[in-house]
Formats: sequence, structure tokens, C-alpha cells
Amino acid sequence: MPSTATPTAPSRWLPAYLGLVVAVALTVGVMSWFALPRPELGPIVLLCLMGVVAYQIREPEAGLRIAFSFLSIILVASAAVVGIFGAWLVGGVSMLVDRQRPGRIVTVFNAAMSAVVGAAAALSYRLLGGVQGAGLSGMSTYDLGRHVGIPLLAADVVACLLNAILLSGVLHLARGISFAVQLRRVLSGSGVAYVGYGVIGLLFVVLWFPAGLGAFSALLVLAPLLAARWAFIQYGEELRSHERTVDTLVTALGTKEPAAVARSRRVANLGEWIAEELGLPPGQIGTVRYAATLHEIGHLGVPTRLLRRPRASLSPAEQRLIDGQCVVGARMIEGIDFLESARSGIRHQCERFDGSGRPDGLAGHDIPVAARIVAVAAGVDDALRDQPEEADVSMDHAFGVLRSDPGRFDPEVVEAAVAALDKHGWPASAPVEVPS
Repeated sequence: MPSTATPTAPSRWLPAYLGLVVAVALTVGVMSWFALPRPELGPIVLLCLMGVVAYQIREPEAGLRIAFSFLSIILVASAAVVGIFGAWLVGGVSMLVDRQRPGRIVTVFNAAMSAVVGAAAALSYRLLGGVQGAGLSGMSTYDLGRHVGIPLLAADVVACLLNAILLSGVLHLARGISFAVQLRRVLSGSGVAYVGYGVIGLLFVVLWFPAGLGAFSALLVLAPLLAARWAFIQYGEELRSHERTVDTLVTALGTKEPAAVARSRRVANLGEWIAEELGLPPGQIGTVRYAATLHEIGHLGVPTRLLRRPRASLSPAEQRLIDGQCVVGARMIEGIDFLESARSGIRHQCERFDGSGRPDGLAGHDIPVAARIVAVAAGVDDALRDQPEEADVSMDHAFGVLRSDPGRFDPEVVEAAVAALDKHGWPASAPVEVPS
């Protein structure tokens, strides 16, 4: 196999981006302190404490590659309770303490980003006619909707968009992830939750001032916060359960064909990168990864003696038996609900783009996109076997093989694979111990 190429290094513009966000945050804080009325100390202290707690109990990476917390609720409520400077301060202070102990640069950037988001939400609230603090008391239902509800929900949308933009920017520069892909991933994963949390933030504000409960309203919003956190934990645990199921299937395959474990990981990584290059939504990217990881699961139904022989020595009948593993693999995972969408990617990976393939003779874009991606990712991996160690030479050879048979692969997917490997390098596959 070729050597592992070096992944994309962080962009030289990353330090400038980080410095710009921090500088903007400091500028906004200083300007709002001197140019705007000072908020009361008590509400700021309470909201800062709530923000710190909300950030500490966040549940990281529930399938979205981001950590999601309830801090957005506190920031949105701060826009109406303590104004622009108060929301800026709450956002910055909340992320300065982190039980997960990331690097100092990460902590400073997170605090600056959150401060900017909080201030932007509060500014949006103010510009849209939102009323702050004690002015909320005694409002009619109509005035609450006009001067609190609409501005606060709009501020929540601004916070969601700005947070996604800043986060996507830093991930693009640090890891080479497409800005558009990352932006779509964050918005589709957390956008709906942001809207829901904005409603809770509105409830918090209404209880604080119009209902006259003051700081006691913090206790009343604690219950829905904890309920939402519990639901998020369950969702994350469900995703982790899915991953364990897939790992078990791959391990079972590895007991019969040990090399297939590393192949599955490489093809899964490459398939995911190709899907990102094609701009697929997060749900489809997950489907591609599952299909790519299990693209050889049908080998469990193929005699071991055939899998261990060189392909050139196989008879046409034996080759057809191996190629039939696509249908066998799709049948094997039938009934596993979360893999249902991946079944077509496994079943149709041997179709040809010109319509002359198996098992159903599908052509062009009638072939599921997951199957087209898996076919290219597996084709690259196959072409690189037993090639020289020079990775660049091997890559040229692999894509030459794929392009030499235009009827087999989707040319758009092939070009996406070229772009993905140019950006990420060849997927590493650490040695895996498989039970004997």
C-alpha cells in the first residue's frame, strides 16, 4: 500500500483570523462599555453564572463534530435583560472556564466568538425595537409580541447565523473543511435547536420582567433546560450505539478477512470526504459513511478460499460470486433501521455509470449517490494496492485507472475524489487487532 500522505496543514491565514475575531470582540466590549448605559451588576452576575454552568454541562459531538450547549438561551435572554455590553460580557465569561481543558488559544477564541455573538444578538434586538430591562414591566400582550417576542427571536436567528459563520471559518482554515459544507452542517444540525432555545430565552425574559419574578425566573427555566439536555444526551447515546453496531459488523468481517477492516476505514474516510466535496447534506454524508464502512460486509457470504486468491486467478463464475457480495451485503443489514438508507449504497456499488453493470442495470444518476461514491472510493483503494510507496505516483496511477473506464464511474464523483485527496491526503489506517 502507498504511504500515508500528510493531511492538510492549517492555513497561514489562521492566526490572522483568530486575531481578528479577538480584536473585534475587545473593540466591541470597550465601545459598548463607554458608549452605552451600564447595566445592573446583579443580573449580569447571575447570567454569567448561568452561562458558565450551561457551557460546562454541554454534551460534545453528538454526531455533528461540534459541542453544543444551552449557552444560546442565556445569550438571547441577556440581550433583553442586560443589553449589548451585558450580553458581550456574559458570552465572553461563560467560555473562559472549560472543564475539558482545551488549549489556551482555543479558549480565548471561543470566549471572543461567544462575546461577539452575544453582542450582535443584543444589537439586533435593540435595532428591531426591543425594549430592555425594567421597561419590559407592565407591557400588554401585543406590546410584548412587538417589542420583545419578534426582536428576540430575530436576535436568536442572528446569533445562530453568526455563530455558524465564525465556527465554519475557523474549521475551514484549521482543518481544510469546505466553508460551505461546514456552514450547512452546523446550521442543519443546530439551527432548529437554536430556534427552540430562542423560545425558551423569550420565556425567561417574560418571567423575569412582565411576570415580575426577577432572578427567580432562572429556577423556572432550569427544568426545560435539563429536559432538553437529557434529550440531547439520549440522541448522542443513540448515535454512539449505531457506531458500536457498525464496528461489530466490521469486526465480524475482520475475523474472516483481516485486511478488510483497514480497507473499510480508508474507504469510509474517503467516501465521507467525497460527499463533503459534492456538497451533500449531513444526513446523506452519514449514509455514505455507513455504506462505505460496510461496502464489503457481503464477503461474509463468500468462501474464504476465493477471497484469499488473486483476482486474476479467479474464473468468471468465481468472480461473479464475489461481485454478488453487494446484494448479499444489502440483505445482511436488512432490518437494521438506521442502516436502511445505506442499503442501496451497498447494493448498487457495482453498477456501471453507463448502465451495463449489476445487479439491476441502473445508469447515470439513477444509481444512488451513496453507491456512486462508494464505487469510486473503493476503486481508488483497489487501484492503490501493491503500488510503489511514493504516494503521489500511486495517486496518479489510481485516478488513471478510474478515468480509463469512463463507463464505470461517475466522472463528477471521480473529480470530487481528486479534490478531496488533494485537500486531506490519503486516509490513514492504523493497524487493527482482529480476534483469531
